[in-house]
Amino acid sequence: MSLAEELRKDSEEICKLLAEATRKRVKDALVKAKAEVDREIVNLEMKEKQAAERKEAGPKRFYVELKEYGWDQSDKFVKIFVTLAGIQNIDESSVVIHFTENSLNLNINNFNGKDHVLVVNNLLHPIDVAKSYRKVKTDMVAIYMKKTLEGQHWPCLTSIEKRLKDQADHELKQSSENPSDALVNIMKKMYNQGDSTTKQMIAKAWTESQEKIAKGGDHNPLESLS
Repeated sequence: MSLAEELRKDSEEICKLLAEATRKRVKDALVKAKAEVDREIVNLEMKEKQAAERKEAGPKRFYVELKEYGWDQSDKFVKIFVTLAGIQNIDESSVVIHFTENSLNLNINNFNGKDHVLVVNNLLHPIDVAKSYRKVKTDMVAIYMKKTLEGQHWPCLTSIEKRLKDQADHELKQSSENPSDALVNIMKKMYNQGDSTTKQMIAKAWTESQEKIAKGGDHNPLESLS
């Protein structure tokens, strides 16, 4: 007999005793005892329900926001490449993508025990949702966004990146400082004035610039916004 069944029988037995009791002190003690038993039953039922819900939902997975990706374009498509080692081994039904005219939302469910998500909003130009798609390749998910206007060159992937680049180019032309110093000051100003998305883009561009410089190259961080 389970603990829950034992507690229910205890509650039934107390009810029988209450029906026969005549002394107030005895009745009060039985009422108190029944309340304690009933409370144990409720707590046990709640724990059993939660355990069943957890079992039905399966093991909890971590959520990973994908922030690193590459992009390229042809006359017909803007292409985004997300590198994930071993992704070709996943059930393709777990790789779900949703497009709007100005955004994409990629969900990769239960890959290496984690859910991966990539969201790109404010695309520079509208895309043809019906003709956009994704492919799962070796160590990569490739996203193909059909240009609404074929042959149109996209200098940046998103309108936010375009605005940042235009603002930086304008301020750089207006600056009388040493170009290197002016660039640093412009990036700092844009970072301090930007929202969280803008700050993330600038920080990423600056980090990539410094990594290339450390390897012996000469790199303008503004190029990473294009």
